[in-house]
Amino acid sequence: MAQHKRTLYISDLDGTLLNEQSAISRYTAQTLNSLIDNGMLFTIATARTPATVVKLMEKVNLQLPAILMTGALVYDLARNKYLSVSSFDPATSTRIINCTSSCGISPMIYYIDNSVLHVAYNTPIDHRQQLFMQERMGTPYKQYVEVKGEMSVPANTVMIFFMGQYDKLQQIHNLILPITGHRSYLYYDTLEPQQGYLEIYPEGTSKAQAITQLAQQLGADEIVAFGDNLNDIPMFDVAQRSYAPCNAIDTVKHHASRIIDGNYNDGVAHFLQQDFKH
Repeated sequence: MAQHKRTLYISDLDGTLLNEQSAISRYTAQTLNSLIDNGMLFTIATARTPATVVKLMEKVNLQLPAILMTGALVYDLARNKYLSVSSFDPATSTRIINCTSSCGISPMIYYIDNSVLHVAYNTPIDHRQQLFMQERMGTPYKQYVEVKGEMSVPANTVMIFFMGQYDKLQQIHNLILPITGHRSYLYYDTLEPQQGYLEIYPEGTSKAQAITQLAQQLGADEIVAFGDNLNDIPMFDVAQRSYAPCNAIDTVKHHASRIIDGNYNDGVAHFLQQDFKH
């Protein structure tokens, strides 16, 4: 149990720790802060970037590094500092861009420059891309860079990102599969199932790898993970215990040790409160 083991608890955000309004509820924030103050080792692992995570987690006194962009970044929220960055071999990222140049969907390229995350994009962009960017602009943690003409791959690229109709993204995914040196995640939009997202990271990038390294640094002998989507499965595989909220997709539920209450009922916070006591 928790008092006999040095346990690292780690949770996904969207669909897991965040509620249906994509926010940390007051109850969850208060519960986490109380448990952390009492010695619980807790952090998050998410596909999100610092641009949204810093704001989302502002009411939680997170002491451990956060694992962001599905493990490509390890970030100290308290000091607003990157602790590690996983970036592409330039030849690999260039092959991916060249292979997908005629697919009809322009990628967004995420890269680190002067310790700030930048996102390069081609114009024109469609309506959904415009909304996506507008919701994430105006933050010191991410800078958008408009590129006119042919897209090149900057140094320190950490992700190549496509959004659009799921069937078209499936075609792009199939195109890049023969290219070595990357790891990709294709998934549906939870609100618009005909839409989707394709995230392409450097080979070896995963929540699992980053979590394993963090657990070793902390001397943890147990990992307990919470998640609801496909990119959470690798961290379930390295965890001694894994839990999916009842709103998780079926594939993730099949990989979980147990199903817990949904994100709309503060399922993770309620579980942690009981588990850490016992």
